[in-house]
Amino acid sequence: MGRARFSRREKLITKSRMIVAPALAVAVAAAGIAVAGTTGADLNDASVVSKVTPSKLDKKKFKPVNVLLGVVNSPDSAGNEDANAAAERIAWSKNVKVNLNKAPRCTTPLANGTTTQFAKSECPAKSFLGGGTATVHGPGSLPQCGGTPCQIADPVVSVFNGPGPNQLRLHTFSDELQGASPIVNARIVRANQRERNQGYGQALSVPAAPVTATLKITSFKATIRSSRKVATAKCKPNRFKVLRRVTYTDGSSETATLTQRCRVKKRK
Repeated sequence: MGRARFSRREKLITKSRMIVAPALAVAVAAAGIAVAGTTGADLNDASVVSKVTPSKLDKKKFKPVNVLLGVVNSPDSAGNEDANAAAERIAWSKNVKVNLNKAPRCTTPLANGTTTQFAKSECPAKSFLGGGTATVHGPGSLPQCGGTPCQIADPVVSVFNGPGPNQLRLHTFSDELQGASPIVNARIVRANQRERNQGYGQALSVPAAPVTATLKITSFKATIRSSRKVATAKCKPNRFKVLRRVTYTDGSSETATLTQRCRVKKRK
């Protein structure tokens, strides 16, 4: 029987298939490796929360504002310690400034699990800068969760100036967590060079976020009140930018950004 003859087009198709098949096999294998080796960043869909009010401001002069800052992480990986945030950093644009020297400091030692009322009673009244809420999820293995990660606590967040210069204490308390309610130590710092190149001026740095093997903070939000006059802003340029960088316990990290428009207030 004679050898089959192929046209030039058929030879090209056959050759292409011979090249594509091994490449596809390598791609599938690589995908399998990626799925098997999930990281803290893979297990989360991190976002940043922020709002400046009022949004109608002077173009040149900085005026007192309310500044909401917060983070949100995926609840479905509760119980996986790798998916917990180990460190947080939120930077904001240069047209928003936070000056903690405008308020007294709370230098009183506060332990995890102290109530909100106790913290306020032990600190100078004007060292309390504002507050917010948090959400804590637990894994499906907990009796109250019934096989699916569920919300087990919604702590109250209180922001205190201090105990040192440019430091903030983010005090939390929840009846459900009681003694396990954490105090998060943060610091207001100058934006790093890369952040400054992108138009950011300052950042809230949390180098050691509270981590547990079981529970997971899936939401953490707090507002610095305008009445304390530590946060000021202007509407030039006509938007506020926020950048979040979260580092997980396994060393992986990811970023999230948010932009809010502002309007220029006409002078009378």
